[in-house]
Amino acid sequence: MCGIVGAVGFVSPKDYVFNGLKMLDYRGYDSAGVAYFNNGIQIFKDVGSVEHLLSIVPETIDTNIMIGHTRWATHGAPTKLNTHPHLSFHEKICLVHNGVIENFKELRGFLTGKGYRFYGETDTEIIANLLEYYYLEKGEIIEAIKTIMTLVKGSYAFAFFTSEDKNTLYVIKKASPLVIGLGEGFNLIASDASPMIEHTNKFIELDDLEFGIVTKDKVAIYNKKGEQIKKDTISKDVELISHDLKGYPHYMIKEIEEIPQTVRRLMAKYYQDDKYQFDPNLIKDLEESDHIIFIACGTSYHAGLVGGRYFEKYDKSTSRFIASEWAFHPTYPGKKPFIIMISQSGETADLIHCLKIIKEHNLKNLIITNTGGSTLDRNAMYSLLLYSGIEVSVASTKAYVAQVTLLAMLAAALSNDTKLIDDLTDSLDVIYDIQDHYKPLIMKVADEIKDKKNLFYLGRSFDYFLSLEASLKLKEISYIHSEAIPGGELKHGPIALIEKGIPVIVFITDPDTAASMRGNIEEVKSRGAKVYTIATKSLSKPEDTIMVEDYAYYLSSVAVSSIAFYLAYYVALAKGLNVDKPRNLAKSVTVE
Repeated sequence: MCGIVGAVGFVSPKDYVFNGLKMLDYRGYDSAGVAYFNNGIQIFKDVGSVEHLLSIVPETIDTNIMIGHTRWATHGAPTKLNTHPHLSFHEKICLVHNGVIENFKELRGFLTGKGYRFYGETDTEIIANLLEYYYLEKGEIIEAIKTIMTLVKGSYAFAFFTSEDKNTLYVIKKASPLVIGLGEGFNLIASDASPMIEHTNKFIELDDLEFGIVTKDKVAIYNKKGEQIKKDTISKDVELISHDLKGYPHYMIKEIEEIPQTVRRLMAKYYQDDKYQFDPNLIKDLEESDHIIFIACGTSYHAGLVGGRYFEKYDKSTSRFIASEWAFHPTYPGKKPFIIMISQSGETADLIHCLKIIKEHNLKNLIITNTGGSTLDRNAMYSLLLYSGIEVSVASTKAYVAQVTLLAMLAAALSNDTKLIDDLTDSLDVIYDIQDHYKPLIMKVADEIKDKKNLFYLGRSFDYFLSLEASLKLKEISYIHSEAIPGGELKHGPIALIEKGIPVIVFITDPDTAASMRGNIEEVKSRGAKVYTIATKSLSKPEDTIMVEDYAYYLSSVAVSSIAFYLAYYVALAKGLNVDKPRNLAKSVTVE
């Protein structure tokens, strides 16, 4: 869960690398570092932000080559010694790494027996030394690369250069993203295309167990046997990977307010000429399956909960699983199961683990992701893209709504239920109304709850699924302990936690459960809770906090999720927290 950038032959490597690190620091921001060649290998690194790193690097750097890295700590605390880049023991290899090496203890023991010493705690330092050991033993860097690819277990994207060649970058990839950008008289590397899009729109995406040799004029790609292979050049949509804040103070609020265009883009992409535009083979396989299994993590799992209910509406039996649980205890209900995986990044390590199991059992499968060319996009049987544009803020907002929207459209396509399109259009009106009129009220609620230590969300049915996501958002960026509880479960234990002054936020948008939810409100009020209610107009009462126009209640996670997102945003803002980069979290979870 780190960001890698690099350049060779670039007219100003420092500018590119630091701008790239700033773009990628949502992937990891405990520490940052750069390395370049100028009378030997020069390394600058420290704990803290990219801006801090820039302040300790020489203003002018004369070099032909540079690599940079932002780190989110996995092996070893965020310290200067553990910060990338890492220099090998004999100072031959300078390397950065994204991923996790599973057999690092075994490799460390091997190298210790060969006289190597280690200064930090990272698995990355071990790889720098392992490369050096085999480079010195075999005398050829390609032979060293081939050897370590047979020895190293885990996930990795490596980028490095040697002390003996100031004109060449080397990259190696397995289960962690790495992209090469092609220029005229220069070539670039990065964890994704966004840092490079200003300079090129031609890219090569490495597949697993491939490595590359990158100079200013040439890129050569090899398989694990060392055989050179041909790779297609791809282009990227500039608009969808733009990091432009467009006048917003933070990415999170920008992305919340991009929800309507995200929904519209999905409708335009997957519904044309009064027909759903999905692969007919995908629809056929879904129709013929007798059980649909949803597998995801975090926010995507919450989208899967909603999506499962959508498919049940069309008489499909479903199960929903957290990927990190299913991976170790996989189950396959039904005789012809179909598996839907959901991942914003397409690089989620837990899901990659699941996909390996799915393919071993020859199960039909689909990935829903925002990232074309990602590991899951390339390796799943079917893939549907969210077309949400890049989501920089660690807390997912527009991608969550896109996932729910796409799942609703996919389920409706099974019965060619076109009423969904009208319902989505009505939901867009609600979203615009929230954006235009309700933010001051949400800010007022945020100010009232910002100093609370605990909070509860309540809902039933689709409102409960939305409550789960609302609660997660609040936890992620405000650090308030929050729980989402189905209204009917209050009396089965959680009501013991209700005390005077505790905030309870309630969604009431479902006509079938509205009366029961009103009863739940009275239960927590009688025990001293401060209740905030979000209700639709036809179900509202004068004392409700927020009343929105009616919409098809099954689209709660589309229509009113922005209320929950705004609330989390404004609470974090009121507490003076880093909205886009909450502590301990990273955007793309590429480790299990």
